[in-house]
Amino acid sequence: GAAFFAYLGHGNGWPSPYAPFQEDSKNGLGLNPTDGDTNTNDVKYYGRCYFLGGTPGSAENCTPGKNYGGGIHLANNAVGLLNRLCYADGNGEPGMALPTQDVAFQRADNFSSTLLAAGARTVFALGWQPGVDLASALVNTHQSMEGFFESRDATNGDPHYLPFHGWVGWKPNVYIDSVRTPGATVHLDPDQYSGFLRSVSGDLGFTTDQWLGAGDPNDTTPPELTDVTGTQASNTFPADSSSPTVFTPNGDGISDVLTFKYTLSEPSYLDVSIANSSGSLVRHYTGYSAEGTTSETWNGKSNAGTIVSDGRFDITITPTDRAGNPGTPKTLSVKVMTAMRAPSVTPGLFYAADGDALAATQTQKVTLDKPSNLTWKVTQLDGTVVRTAMTSEAHDVGVVSWVWDGMDDSGLPAANGIYWMVITSDTAAGTYSHRIQVRQMPFKVTSNKWTATAGTKITWTVNTAETQTGWVKLSVKQPGLAKYSVSLAKWSSILYKGSFTLKSGGTAGVVVLTLTGTDTGGGTDVQLVNLTLN
Repeated sequence: GAAFFAYLGHGNGWPSPYAPFQEDSKNGLGLNPTDGDTNTNDVKYYGRCYFLGGTPGSAENCTPGKNYGGGIHLANNAVGLLNRLCYADGNGEPGMALPTQDVAFQRADNFSSTLLAAGARTVFALGWQPGVDLASALVNTHQSMEGFFESRDATNGDPHYLPFHGWVGWKPNVYIDSVRTPGATVHLDPDQYSGFLRSVSGDLGFTTDQWLGAGDPNDTTPPELTDVTGTQASNTFPADSSSPTVFTPNGDGISDVLTFKYTLSEPSYLDVSIANSSGSLVRHYTGYSAEGTTSETWNGKSNAGTIVSDGRFDITITPTDRAGNPGTPKTLSVKVMTAMRAPSVTPGLFYAADGDALAATQTQKVTLDKPSNLTWKVTQLDGTVVRTAMTSEAHDVGVVSWVWDGMDDSGLPAANGIYWMVITSDTAAGTYSHRIQVRQMPFKVTSNKWTATAGTKITWTVNTAETQTGWVKLSVKQPGLAKYSVSLAKWSSILYKGSFTLKSGGTAGVVVLTLTGTDTGGGTDVQLVNLTLN
């Protein structure tokens, strides 16, 4: 949906010394392999195929059948800028001989075709000239794209460095019909000494006024913004259902980012303001959004780049369409809560019910970054409380831990099963909870299928709570058939893997699978697992 796309980075184009021609890596973006990498020479190229996305065929110079992801989709009539990268404007790399006009045209045509295919109407490639010249002209002048391309600032300086200052004009009429983009024109503006450092491609008569999108003068209908909602992370939740959406931007990887959604009746510019409970603005930005349902994120940071204080925040979104009609603002309330960090359980699988000393307890922990009153429970998956460790108990900053011995509140062993560890923090800013699944059972089974038909191959991974002697055994009882055994391969004293194929015959229903093992204490570990047979 971007109306202006500027790219400043490395370029990998064609023709070049790096045969063969393909667009997995050419005519796209040269990016750092990981976010935050400051090594400017550490580059991974995502070519035209990735920029456009989807599964293009071999005619597009992409690997047939390969999925290149969603791609980049610019707004209709967008303007693109390829600034200070190799190959895009016609020249090659520093130190290379200056190309012929034909080679320069192919490079400019190939590179610009990527942005034109993504929705741009005109694409500039400027080698030395600052990109801010174009950005300023788009919003401050009334001219065609050709008019900007043929303009020059007043500081010409040495004529050998004219490409710094705009129009060179040494060969003013180098207009060539695009090969890659039917109907487009490529205009090259070479320098006698420095080669091909300026080009513009696409619709050269497109104007800055058209780009600004004054819109239809008869359009008086404002955009409609609806369905503004926050997405609550599944394992972080507020004290009650009427509370605003809670997220916890403290860097522990749990609900660090808020996702909020909205629906627009037409493409619009959005003004987004985020204010705290006192009404003070902490974050403000503008953007452009396509028609339909879209989602955005907030990482909990202010305009200054720091995490905001805990509390309630109001996100107000005001749409304005390209004709300048403002829509009705909508506000979403959310809560930032960062008292708790990094809840964990060790081990995630334990087995206290057999009463021996092996895997008899589980240590549950959370780190407090703010003093809190904690309520700590173990519940069934439906929320029924099994064990209460503490209720509104005051704790200072630091690590708080509790050891569960597998007993319920009545002092009896909890049944084998999957439970929630639920930790609730109560501070002056509000109350919220984190939860983590825990398993109190002898075996944890991971299966490729839990519902299947006869003839389906079932692949299992079995983790054991207690170290085993010998092999864990598996027996299978399909409805209407005799019980049969399956061998599991022993990968370690706590890890087993295997596969089997459900037999034909019998009837549909529940397949009962029985796991049996002997722990190193001599105890027998048994667990039943069900699989649905259709």
